[in-house]
Amino acid sequence: MILCLAFSLATSLDVATVSDSTALLRLPASCSLTPQVTNQDPPTTPSPNSPQDPRPTPSPNGLQDVPAVPAGETRPATGEPETDVGGNPAPLPADNAFFLERQLSGLGLGKHGIRVFGWTQGNYTASSANDFNTPTAFNDRAEYFQLNQNWLEVVKTIDTTKSDVQFGARLGLIVPGYDYKYTRTFDMWETPGDRYGFDTTYMYAELYVPGVGPKGTTFRVGKWGTLIGYEMIEAIATPFVSRSYNFQYNPFTHTGVQATTELNGGLTMYHGVVTGADVFVNDAATPGYVGGLKWTSEGGATSVAANVFVTGQGWDTEESFQHYDSYNLLLQHTITEGWNYVLDATFGRTPDTVDGSEQATWWGLANYLSHALSDKVTLNLRGEVFRDADGLRTGTDGTYVAVTAGLQWMPQDWLYLRPFARFDRNSNGPFEGDDDLVTGGLEFIVRW
Repeated sequence: MILCLAFSLATSLDVATVSDSTALLRLPASCSLTPQVTNQDPPTTPSPNSPQDPRPTPSPNGLQDVPAVPAGETRPATGEPETDVGGNPAPLPADNAFFLERQLSGLGLGKHGIRVFGWTQGNYTASSANDFNTPTAFNDRAEYFQLNQNWLEVVKTIDTTKSDVQFGARLGLIVPGYDYKYTRTFDMWETPGDRYGFDTTYMYAELYVPGVGPKGTTFRVGKWGTLIGYEMIEAIATPFVSRSYNFQYNPFTHTGVQATTELNGGLTMYHGVVTGADVFVNDAATPGYVGGLKWTSEGGATSVAANVFVTGQGWDTEESFQHYDSYNLLLQHTITEGWNYVLDATFGRTPDTVDGSEQATWWGLANYLSHALSDKVTLNLRGEVFRDADGLRTGTDGTYVAVTAGLQWMPQDWLYLRPFARFDRNSNGPFEGDDDLVTGGLEFIVRW
């Protein structure tokens, strides 16, 4: 209802028309404590919310264009490949409207800052495993074609360079796709169980008030993507179909309220009260804090963000749900023209777990390097170390080391072809009893 009200107000009052240049953790459905191995589904892989549940990066990861900035993010509507406080891509240039948006152009949505667009993502992954690639995600099946995302996005953007009160909103849906198994929020309305399903990934409304803070404040209510970490759920905002351990085993989304204020000196601060990580408004919810501070250099070549998510809670016995805390440091730097580097460092902990342990901890370091080989081809590299000291996140304790390499080729502005290869190792044998896992394949994304 809040979302509909925001769209209605923004359209009817036209409080602040923005340019058409604006447009863009982790819980599977189940919180079962025992892996389910069948001929239909992969064994459950631990997620942020359950010890045995399963669990995407903006430019500079080689994306030649980027999706719309979520409504109300404190970035000017320029169309430049900047990122907001949570790593979300900046606005999509107006001339990059794809099929669906062009078909709806006669409705006059653009003059109210409303965009409607989407994409279809799929992949085929070959693997050294016999059946499943878990605990890696999201391409978790060996020798298998997946239709990961049919994504539909409706967004009413906010232009924070204007001095008007503005309303914004965002709705991001998987309609349907394989990834819903990983992205579903605990005990929300979608029904789990099928190989392909639906997910209301993002759903929030926003109000931008220019007089609060040096450059205004955006207030948000609803469900949005976490500020913890670098990668994202959205296929077009991540360089690989497979995700890092850092992404997979920390928050995906939060539900609650948040305020984002752009300060002077390149600083942005953000504070929110939420229901936890990947949990909606239900009996498993617990009060938590999410927030941080980001500094961006003049010209945007370097940014550093310190982010935190805290509930102070552990295992919820009645709801079979694992709460935890995450602490994150994110560095992004343009080394030189065409070369970009990112460091994503995250530490997680919970005071108690389902097996009665007093505490469990995990940490990860993920490094990203991208290089534009041409206007249409980009090389992407990722190297990571993930330490699951107690085996709570992945199901197997030990240190994971992984290296991923891939190319992104865009023969058309609406088509991404992305071959990839990945190597994972953990000496405690998490990959169907093996210490090593080798995967590779081809991913495609069709924008519409």
